[in-house]
Amino acid sequence: MGKIANSWGLVKQSFGILRQDKELMLLPVLSAISCILVTVVIVGGGSLAAYPFVKDTPSGNQIFSVVALFVFYLVNYFVIVFFNTALVGAASIRLSGGNPTLRDGLQLAWERKGVILQWAALAATVGVILKLIEQRAKLLGRIVARVIGLAWSLASYFVVPILAFEKLGPIDALKRSAELFRKTWGEQVAGGVSIGLIFFLLALPGILFPVAGFLLSGTAAVIGLALMVLYFLFLAVLSSAVSGIYTAALYRFVTKGEVSQGFTQQNFSMAWQRR
Repeated sequence: MGKIANSWGLVKQSFGILRQDKELMLLPVLSAISCILVTVVIVGGGSLAAYPFVKDTPSGNQIFSVVALFVFYLVNYFVIVFFNTALVGAASIRLSGGNPTLRDGLQLAWERKGVILQWAALAATVGVILKLIEQRAKLLGRIVARVIGLAWSLASYFVVPILAFEKLGPIDALKRSAELFRKTWGEQVAGGVSIGLIFFLLALPGILFPVAGFLLSGTAAVIGLALMVLYFLFLAVLSSAVSGIYTAALYRFVTKGEVSQGFTQQNFSMAWQRR
């Protein structure tokens, strides 16, 4: 409970930063909309364009599936990392005492679009390889893929702020991120899990909307279901924005030993103890 309470303190401090820059919540919204649009274009348009060439050839189908999966990952990773870079960039301005705008964050991301695309290509390659391992090796493949995927997620935790501020290429950014993770976290990983748990707990009341509606009438159940979906979407946007602020603050703490404006030394030192 102590770790959860400490992480809740960090979340509240991140919320405090977000209250000063509510427009930062637009970046996760733009990211989600962009991902949906590019997915529709890739899945719909790409399938229609390629179907005449692969419909009668099994090998063509396999090649097309791998290529389509890579393109899908590439574009979506680019969109997600682009807007996350914008979010972390704008949040960092606030954490250093400035007054950021969406334009500030988007401008930083646009300046780094080349390296973001390179990182997206690397992440897409890893994603495709893990997917193929999972599909072809069945149970063992799923276990191996998930273990590697977890290691990848931990090693790449700081990649977005590194791409934004250290002007490194994708391979060097991954190495740098893994180095920061090993040096700062070690076996002291607690806060991130606790924050995820907190948002999970915040999501639970949303289930009451359709349940209450079902007890009243069929129409009320539909309305309750719609309210639950909207509530979950709101939490997803809120979680993404808070996580971006939190990542920016943690990155500043890890690399500079500075506690960002709006955070306290006690919370950071309890959640991530330097070795």
